[in-house]
Amino acid sequence: MAFNVLQISFGDGYAGSATMAILSSVALGKLGYNVSLLVSENSLTEKRGRERGLKVVSFNSRSTNKNLFDEVENYFSKFKPNFIISYHSLDRKLAIKLRQKHKKDFINIAYRQNMSKSFPVIGQWIYNNYFDYQLACSFGVAEDLIKAGAKKSKVKVIHNIAEFPYDIETISGKYVRENFGIDDKIILGVSSWFHKERKGFDILFDAFSGTDNKFVLLIIGIPKENQQEVYEYAESFGIKKERLIMPGFVENIYEYYKAMDIFILPSRSEGFSLSLLEAAFAGLSIIASDIPGNNEIIFNGKTGLLFELNKRGHLLEKILEMSSNHEKAKELSVNVNKEVMNNYKLQNYGEKLDVFLKSIISNKKL
Repeated sequence: MAFNVLQISFGDGYAGSATMAILSSVALGKLGYNVSLLVSENSLTEKRGRERGLKVVSFNSRSTNKNLFDEVENYFSKFKPNFIISYHSLDRKLAIKLRQKHKKDFINIAYRQNMSKSFPVIGQWIYNNYFDYQLACSFGVAEDLIKAGAKKSKVKVIHNIAEFPYDIETISGKYVRENFGIDDKIILGVSSWFHKERKGFDILFDAFSGTDNKFVLLIIGIPKENQQEVYEYAESFGIKKERLIMPGFVENIYEYYKAMDIFILPSRSEGFSLSLLEAAFAGLSIIASDIPGNNEIIFNGKTGLLFELNKRGHLLEKILEMSSNHEKAKELSVNVNKEVMNNYKLQNYGEKLDVFLKSIISNKKL
């Protein structure tokens, strides 16, 4: 029997959770599931979903809540899903309304990239009552959910995964380095939207300000309209504009990863970073903050280097250590590449999700 899975992922499509909605849809489709992906009109999710040949249904997610729910419910009634998996706040609100109205006609699953810090106890009461499971992207997220009141039996961990081009071994960062005139520099790389505190840009800039001019910082993922704010914030740390390279949002992301010498993830909070996985697939040496999620794949001195958030100067120390010991850096990059190649590919995610969904059906029949 082919199970029907309704995936809901409204929004502009730039969040990692939107990427996971697409990847999980692809993975389940390969395993014979009948998947429909509900998305916002003209979003990146719609574009990417259609490019992947998915069954994509787009809605005007900016319409009134009632109109949007009526349209989603109409599709729900026709599709008759066995499972609904919702990825963002709006998606989960719709899933809750469907559960309230249609009771136990489907298995309701909330994908969790992180835990909302607002009203966590009330939030978990809602999740415990209206969702059958919460699908956590890391053990760190699962632990946060359970601490906030989620029933342990209703939390399942399946780590995020990432994709990489089939020809990744032949992709080069040479053009990027030459195009920006940084071929003779040590390139520290970051892939992130700009959030001073959560994404640790204050920590990053504080450390980077302690390096000399042979280092440059390549930051991908920050739109042009937000870059002036980044330049001004960097200047407050004494960092000149010329040392920052910001190409914005790029499609050929692996060319930019390949241009980097060291990838840095300085976040104070992460679910399970897709950019970290991508950097590992690209064969980069990685330095990351020692927080849940990051330390589930970066093991200090084995697959990368970890730094302590509350120890000022520790990130700079790790940057200098990594950049001065090429043999060790290469060893770490090889190890983390093996780790992701063995455990964090699309097939791995599909197999784990398949086992999880089928176990739910089996338990429901008992």
